[in-house]
Amino acid sequence: METQQVRTGISIRPFEDRDYEAIVAIRNAVLPDRPTTVEEFRYDDEHFDKKFVNERYVAVGSREDTIRGYGELWHVPWAFHPRKFIVDVRVHPGTRRQGIGTGLWAHLEERLRAHQAISVKTQIWEKMPDGLAFARARGFREVMRAWESRLDVSRFDFGAFEPAVDGALRSGVTITTLGVERAKDPGSLRRIHTMDMEISADVPHPPDDVHTPVDFKMWKEYVADAPWSINDAFFLAVVDGEYAGLSSLFKPKVGDWLNQGLTGVRRQFRGRHIATALKVKTAEYARDHGIREIRTWNEINNAPMLAINIKFGFVRQPAWLTFAKEYQGG
Repeated sequence: METQQVRTGISIRPFEDRDYEAIVAIRNAVLPDRPTTVEEFRYDDEHFDKKFVNERYVAVGSREDTIRGYGELWHVPWAFHPRKFIVDVRVHPGTRRQGIGTGLWAHLEERLRAHQAISVKTQIWEKMPDGLAFARARGFREVMRAWESRLDVSRFDFGAFEPAVDGALRSGVTITTLGVERAKDPGSLRRIHTMDMEISADVPHPPDDVHTPVDFKMWKEYVADAPWSINDAFFLAVVDGEYAGLSSLFKPKVGDWLNQGLTGVRRQFRGRHIATALKVKTAEYARDHGIREIRTWNEINNAPMLAINIKFGFVRQPAWLTFAKEYQGG
């Protein structure tokens, strides 16, 4: 795809391998409390299933091809529809209000039309008024809210949860880890993947999205084998030899915190304090490894998990808003 000039001194071209450092620097300038690295960005790209669309474009200045911003669009593997997409537009804070974001969005919208898109979504932090105004001015409407919540590990009251954990263990629940299970039986990964997909189907999602299972290969690459994976902090509940629930932690390459992934329990095993027992194990892991903070995400309509996190002492941060735009006729 050729370079497209969008205004004097600014043009848009497809992303190239040499651009990783520049776009990571832009992303980290936009989201400084959620930094990433070139290694993580590259790994994500290299292991994204090629049957899905995953496109990225950069806005460059005429001098030395300096990157001022980037835009990307992709399919959501866990809510796949061939004509529904996610988009992001990121412009360095020092080069905003120069038409860069407008040019990137116009280019992405051309690509959406080429893909015959019927809808597109994006997420914007509520503390980014410029981003909210940008989306609303281009026909996006809010469809869902989610929160990041943070737990100060040093203040977690382990004693308050001993009765629930003891009750789960007395009922026949055993807690193990992905690391232990992989070492004991490499074939266990497929059974854990099956459970993960079953639980994921019950996680609330934006309107009009339908859960689609992620295939085993992509799940393994992103959950079990990625640079951010910690197999010994991926906790599993077992009941009568069957995997019943999970709660996982992941370590970003930069930062003194852990990110909490999916916590959930299969329907037939609910009501036995399994989710609580699993989350206590993640807090224990963080404490024992000198981790300051655990961060997690919850959608507004995921009331059970929101309630558990409040009990644990997670502090809710400003919301991330999911915006959607529909295209008539595709």
